[in-house]
Amino acid sequence: MNVQAAPWLHLPWIIDRAGISATLGFKAIEAVGDDGKIHGMVGYDGWTENSVIMSIALENPACFRSLLRPMFEYAFLQAGKGVAFATVRATNSRSVRLTERAGFREAYRLKDAITVGEDMIIFEMRREDCRWIPEQYRKAA
Repeated sequence: MNVQAAPWLHLPWIIDRAGISATLGFKAIEAVGDDGKIHGMVGYDGWTENSVIMSIALENPACFRSLLRPMFEYAFLQAGKGVAFATVRATNSRSVRLTERAGFREAYRLKDAITVGEDMIIFEMRREDCRWIPEQYRKAA
């Protein structure tokens, strides 16, 4: 599994699967097989001076292990952000568990934000709490 910056032409893959809107600042990394098939992707958008919103889509859940370190290294080390957010439908229990296992913590639950009766959970990962980057880089920039 190769993890790399996703070319512009690949971005619709995650936009469609994650059901997100993207701005001109949208960037992504992807996990691709030797055959060039995309197995998973992490998108980054909603950039502020100190934060970014991450979106994750997986065709093959096993590729998540390949994406874990690179996805946080990009947000926290390369982009220099101190906080990463991820939004998940509360009814998507698999995504909720995956997000929590990655180390995100629930920060907010927005009642009826998806549809009436379906909440959105906003998860937060702070750089100082991220076990996926080396300890010496966990301090705020």
